[in-house]
Amino acid sequence: MAPKMWDVLSEAKRTIDAQPRHYLILSLIFILPSSLVTFLFNFLVKHFQQQPQQDTIYPTLIFTLVSILFLLISSIFTFCSFISITYSVYHSFFNQHIKLKEAIKFISTSFFPLLATDIIIFTIFFIGSFLLGLVIGVVLFLITYIGGVDLQANSYLVIVLLMLVFLPLGMYLMINFTLVKVIVVVESVWGFEPLRRSWKLVRGMKSLILSISFLFGSLQLVLVWITSYSWVLNLVISPIFAMLSLYSYAVLTVLYIYCKEKHEKLANEDFGKEKDEARLSLIPS
Repeated sequence: MAPKMWDVLSEAKRTIDAQPRHYLILSLIFILPSSLVTFLFNFLVKHFQQQPQQDTIYPTLIFTLVSILFLLISSIFTFCSFISITYSVYHSFFNQHIKLKEAIKFISTSFFPLLATDIIIFTIFFIGSFLLGLVIGVVLFLITYIGGVDLQANSYLVIVLLMLVFLPLGMYLMINFTLVKVIVVVESVWGFEPLRRSWKLVRGMKSLILSISFLFGSLQLVLVWITSYSWVLNLVISPIFAMLSLYSYAVLTVLYIYCKEKHEKLANEDFGKEKDEARLSLIPS
């Protein structure tokens, strides 16, 4: 029996409350700048789209370069925040509090393995989407030219069909790969091994993972939508978004701990007395 969503959220909050200053500083250093950059970029995108299109290519070129720069900066800060917070939460859960200097120093250990694993995940999604799109394209071609069906007159039906195919597949892969990044940070592995480990550990926890993903995803989308109306709202919403990101990282780490305890049992020699004192009672033995 998997723990309930409220149980995992409570455990994440308990872990953060044990070192509030530590996580506040990490959020101010890494998550808040990333939130500001992301919201500012979204606002600039909307502003650019509202501008009248010009014949010259320079505005588009400049916007593309700025977009790449924003993406690079945001990705670096996001990676740093995820690594430092995940590392801290994992050890804090077992009452082994990590110092700020140690958490920041650990970033250099997991940054490039996490980047390489992210590239592998993107490649898998891209190749899978391309092959599936190719198959769907062939089917639509046969329907149009052999079946004599006018797809232009039924464009909405085609869109719904594509969503019914791609959305469930994307969600299925997303759920099974939920713990990949945490595994890279905690277990110091990268490449295809974290994908295999995540696929194994999420068994029996998929409905819980789906509920938590929907909760945080919905809240983040609402915040992004609000900030698209004014740059002033960016300054107001960014701290809220930063705290939401902090708790999402903590919840993901707690999920990993419970999944590992459920399927593999955490080793006593790794944490000793701290493991016995940790609140793992939500997972049945």
